[in-house]
Amino acid sequence: MPTLFSFPMNMKLEFPEQSVCRLVLMVILLAATPASAPAQAAVPSEAELLRQELRQLKQDYEDRIQRLERRLQQLETAPSQPVQPPSMPLVASVTNPPPPVAPASNGTAAARQYAARQYQRDTESREHAALAEPQPWRQRVENVLQDFVDIKGYFRAGYGRNSEGGSQVAFQAPGAFAKYRLGNEAENYGELTFGKNFYVPDLFKIDSGARPDGTPTGPIARVQTTLSIYNPYQDLISSASTDFGLPEAWASIGNVVPAQPTMKFWAGSRYYRRHDIHINDFFFYNMSGVGGGIEDVQLPFGKLGLAWIGGASSSGFSDLPEPDASNKAGFSKGNWDLRLYDVPLPLGKGEFGVVFASADSGQDADGNSAPGSDGAAITFLHTAEPFVSKDGVNKFSLQFGSGAAKIFTSGFETMVVNDGLFIRPDAANSWRFRATEHFTANLNDSFSIGPALLYQMTDYGDEGSRVHWASAGVRPILHFNKYLSLAFEAGVDWVRDEGLGSSDYLYKLTLAPQVSLGGRFMSRPAIRAFLTYAHWGSGFEGQVGGNDYLGLQEGMTVGVQMEVWW
Repeated sequence: MPTLFSFPMNMKLEFPEQSVCRLVLMVILLAATPASAPAQAAVPSEAELLRQELRQLKQDYEDRIQRLERRLQQLETAPSQPVQPPSMPLVASVTNPPPPVAPASNGTAAARQYAARQYQRDTESREHAALAEPQPWRQRVENVLQDFVDIKGYFRAGYGRNSEGGSQVAFQAPGAFAKYRLGNEAENYGELTFGKNFYVPDLFKIDSGARPDGTPTGPIARVQTTLSIYNPYQDLISSASTDFGLPEAWASIGNVVPAQPTMKFWAGSRYYRRHDIHINDFFFYNMSGVGGGIEDVQLPFGKLGLAWIGGASSSGFSDLPEPDASNKAGFSKGNWDLRLYDVPLPLGKGEFGVVFASADSGQDADGNSAPGSDGAAITFLHTAEPFVSKDGVNKFSLQFGSGAAKIFTSGFETMVVNDGLFIRPDAANSWRFRATEHFTANLNDSFSIGPALLYQMTDYGDEGSRVHWASAGVRPILHFNKYLSLAFEAGVDWVRDEGLGSSDYLYKLTLAPQVSLGGRFMSRPAIRAFLTYAHWGSGFEGQVGGNDYLGLQEGMTVGVQMEVWW
């Protein structure tokens, strides 16, 4: 086990004889000097000077130890090289201090140390206390944890106000499943993911021999947990309005079948192979949920995955279309998800998905149950990468589903009735068709762009009418250099409800100067200010922007936001 501080075996610590003698003399004089001697006497005056010099020497010792500790860490992170004995004495002279330690030869380690110093906090009492004395063990612990567990995250936070005097609100078309997000996110949100990979040779090993391709025979495993945090702007000062979730807690074990070393078995709650459109944060294919299955089964033409994923909730359903919010029953939904992915196709790769879903409910307080529903869905997804630029990605998808599978998620579709949120029943004869096209790319060092197109038609069958949703948007970014940019986003959503006889639009425009690390479309972290304007048709009057925009057809917000992921 490594110690917190050690010297290489061939390192010699040289103490100058004069310094040692002088140090011993000072200790003897201090011990022999009475603490209560008069201040005017010669011996006490000499003792006080010796005390000061002793304190200085003690500080020099501590500084020297810290420098050696940093040098030792640099040697551990850099490629192995012969260690040379130190060329200067351990005791530093007060009048001739040692030269500063050169930056680490490892660029990553040097950058990490520099950033830590620049962003070192000292406003809290315990932060101040930690800086008051050397704590070389802390840096060692952080390095150990960095190797032991990987930490990933996503966070966005900021604040904005609307043109009517209230806090920032989001402008989203009624009936649309998403909104264009730049300068239009009225909440703080974050996800923190902790994961650990394991490789244990000879444990649970089936075949003791090495494989012909050189792959290891010991099992591999991963454990991952994600915590989520949500806090809307209008309730920023209320901790009771902050919601915490656990969207992920799962484990996976693979490399246990010799004929299928890539195949893995998993169980738990997880984000399962979901796909999204970035500029409107729409997860159009998202079977995330709780369950288990196998994945990455290698085939001659791609990989196969099979999962059983479920969702559960509770909702009122009696007396539709005016359900009783207090009279709830439990709902459950099971989905069999079969995926064929990483299939080579012209201009990219393909993913084919088939889902069989079954939804049921328990009984409410009156002994009633909601009608059950079954259904199936198919999805085709084509991905091209690189697209236009080395980090550009293009995705095109076609989806069709019926009954309980028509929403392309593992859970339930909801609806708002009298300011209450309820599960929307899936009629056996209901269906949905959806098509999406979007990409992100850097056309050159000065310009990047991310457009999106979407069309969806839903027939709710016996439980409703036919609803159309079309959406188009684009986010171009002008990069002045690698750090400063100006983003613009324009998006429009159109919704038509044949049952209500309504048809209208909402468009949103945002201008956002940004500072980010990197001159690419997806460079983060980013700090931005924004000005957003939205306009909607008379058919949506009273349904957009909350109480601040009742009776209005346009609105504006202004604010600042940071966004980061790693």
